[in-house]
Parts: sequence; structure tokens; C-alpha cells
Amino acid sequence: MHILMLCTKYPLDPEDGYMTNDLAGALVAAGHYVQVVVNDWNAPFGAPSLRVRSDDGVDVLVIAPRSIACLGRFVEKATKWLLTSVFAWRQMNRVLASQSFDLLICFTPCVTVATQLVWATKHFRTRNILFLHDFFPYHHRSIGLIPRGLVFAVARRFEEYLFRKFQVIGCMSPMNIDYLCKNYRLWKRSRVEVTPIWGRITSLPPIDRAIVREKYGLPLNKKIAVFGGQMTEGRGVEEILQAAAMLKDKRPDLTFLLIGEGRLQYLVEACIATGGDNVIFRRRIPRADYLVLVAACDLGIVCTVAGVDVPTFPSKTIDYVRANLPIVASVENTTDFGRFLHERRVGLALPAGDPSALADAIEQVADNPGRPEAARACLDEVFDVRRTVAWIEGEFETLKS
Repeated sequence: MHILMLCTKYPLDPEDGYMTNDLAGALVAAGHYVQVVVNDWNAPFGAPSLRVRSDDGVDVLVIAPRSIACLGRFVEKATKWLLTSVFAWRQMNRVLASQSFDLLICFTPCVTVATQLVWATKHFRTRNILFLHDFFPYHHRSIGLIPRGLVFAVARRFEEYLFRKFQVIGCMSPMNIDYLCKNYRLWKRSRVEVTPIWGRITSLPPIDRAIVREKYGLPLNKKIAVFGGQMTEGRGVEEILQAAAMLKDKRPDLTFLLIGEGRLQYLVEACIATGGDNVIFRRRIPRADYLVLVAACDLGIVCTVAGVDVPTFPSKTIDYVRANLPIVASVENTTDFGRFLHERRVGLALPAGDPSALADAIEQVADNPGRPEAARACLDEVFDVRRTVAWIEGEFETLKS
């Protein structure tokens, strides 16, 4: 297949793995051609476009963002999505119009690549597969990033319109399918299927935990609960810090390590500055280094926020399972993620919004980690990116017939 992939995050270094470049690299390894167009939110505004071929053989067109930044945060974000997509469409038309593609792969929110998506589906007449990992704008509304009322209604209707461009929509779990069908009107010929998140599942090489901890300035003789991910709204950063405060004096043998960057990292820095000496903060590091650092810890934390009705399935789960860490998950009641952890015997789940219960669960797992024996089976049977490649190949053959 000749595959066109549209996304907003794509590390160019295959060793800095993310779902998009893991999938593209695996598709190339399976014998397909992949052209990625990434609207790179982390690139400097207005930077020139970049065409590269990654080390794993994927052709990538990198588009820097455009926006109107002088009218407030909401206008900046809205125009960033719109103007970047329009500019990226013009670049695609200039660079890729003479090529042909069989399959288009896209990720939510679709509105971030709207102009490109509409143009590509008409120009190339591809079969189209959408991976739905974000229920825009419902999740954004629930965590305060999108206002209620007219703005939400328009955003939802636009996302719904773009959903109808796809013959196949992959959701992360059965409850994700239920939520999709309840809140959006889909094209009647669309198929909706469960497609779990994915990643590379190779076992991590043995590490010397003492050496790794010393390298990153971590205590050698304490148990470490790690949270890795974006420090943004909806990730439960506040609840994790509250749980750490509750355990500071009670459990001096326990340390919290938060790894990442984002709008709320100032909360972590403020906690440390005001006496939170059982909390350690490290900025984002390349994926390969991150996995080694996680493997030197004792348990992994997944945390969302209460009052959110959108079912989630955090991708950091794969890293924790690869590192053979038991998982403590504080998640909303509307997700089946907790059931997954229980059925796969890889973690413990509790309702979001209760820092005291989170602290108790972290204590419980730290004292009785019970390294999940099912971790290897979970990786092989659920998270292997090669399974996603095989699913895409099967769906494409079905769409052709």
C-alpha cells in the first residue's frame, strides 16, 4: 500500500517512540510505503517546512504552526488549528499532488488537520481509517479548554462532519465505541471497531537500578512511584501532588517522580519549592532513556480527573507494562480501563478525584508490588504494533472488495 498519514505529533527519531512513528515504521517494515504529514505544534511558529526521510524509511513532511497570537489563548489555539491546516494543505498540494495513495490514516482531533483531510480524501480518493484516541470537543469542554454553548456546538458538529470521511473508525475499547455512537452521528456505512493502543513491545535490557538512579539524581534506598506524561489539564497532576503530600511524613521511604512538560509543570515546581521533598521533577527525555528510567522505579501512576464522562485509555500503560511495573490508576468511572487492568492482572484501579484513596492505593502496591506475571502476555496479545499493522492490512483488503 501507499499510505498517507496525517498527525500532529511525530518524533523523527525512531528511538523516540510514539504511537504515530511506531506505526509508520512498522508499516514500512511490513513492506508498505508511508508518507507522513505532521503539523508539528512544537516547531517554531512560521518556520519553513521540512522534508526528511527517517531512519526507518518513512517520508515525513513537517509543517510548523501558524496562528493569531494577539487576541488571547482561545483565539490563538483556534486559529493555530485552522491556519496551520490551511497552510499545510497548500504545502501538500505543492509537494504531494502528483503522487498517489491507497490509504489515508488519521488521528483525532480531526479538526487539527481539517483542510488537509478534506483535500486529501477528494484528491487521492483513498480508503480512509481513523484512530479515535480523543473525543473532541467533549473532553476539552470537561477540563475547561473549550467553553460550553455555541463554541462547543460548532466544534462538535465540525468534528462529526470530518468523522464521516472515514469508512473505518478504530476505538480504544468497547466503552469508547459506546461513547462515540452515543454522541456523534456517523456515516451509515462506517464500521467502528475496537483497536487497542499500540507500541513496540520488545523487552527492555537488564539494567542496574542503582546506576540509573544515580545518573538521574534519584534516591537509591527508597521506593519510587513514577508518573510520566504531559503536565496538562486532565492528567490528574494536582491529585498526585496531594497524595504525595499525604504520604510525606507517613512514608519517608516513598518518593514520587514526575517526568514530562506542559502548562501545569509549574504546580510540580511550586510543590517542590514549598517543601515537597518527596517529589522529584524531571523534564521530558528521549523515549529510550525514559523507558530505562521508568524501569528503575517501583510502580507507575495513571491519573485522570473526576467529573469527566469521556472514557480514556492512557498510552503510558504500555511503558509501565514493558518496564514490568505494577500500575496504580485513578480514573473516571466512565472508562473500562480499570476493568482492563484487573482482567489482565497488571494493575489496580480506583475512582478519580480522591487523593486520599490514591495515596492508600500507592502505599498498598508499594508494599505488595506483586510484579505482574501477565505483563508479557498483555504486551503480545494487546499492545504489539504489528497487530495493528495486520489489522490495517485486513481492513484495507475488506474496503477494496
